Amino acid sequence: MKKMETNKGIIEITFEEEREILELPPKPELPKYSSQLINLANLFAQGTRPKVVGQMSELIKEFRKSGGRTFEDWKKWYLQKYPNAIDEATEKFGTCLIILKKP
Repeated sequence: MKKMETNKGIIEITFEEEREILELPPKPELPKYSSQLINLANLFAQGTRPKVVGQMSELIKEFRKSGGRTFEDWKKWYLQKYPNAIDEATEKFGTCLIILKKP
């Protein structure tokens, strides 16, 4: 559970409730070990480094100051700021994943 502060105190919400509040798409169901392979490929490819996708901690602060609240708001805001970042990260990651798949 994640704690969330309100004017009346602290409440706890589940990960699923947080996803709903942020209007995120459902969590994908992946085959066994897929997430580990994805994380390993991205670690090697360095596709989510700040120089590729931006410094997320700072971007989130900036996004919140801009008034954005939902996942859809984030997508629109982020793509205006970094229009090529997702394609660049995907290319780096995809190339590395193909290399890892080779026998």
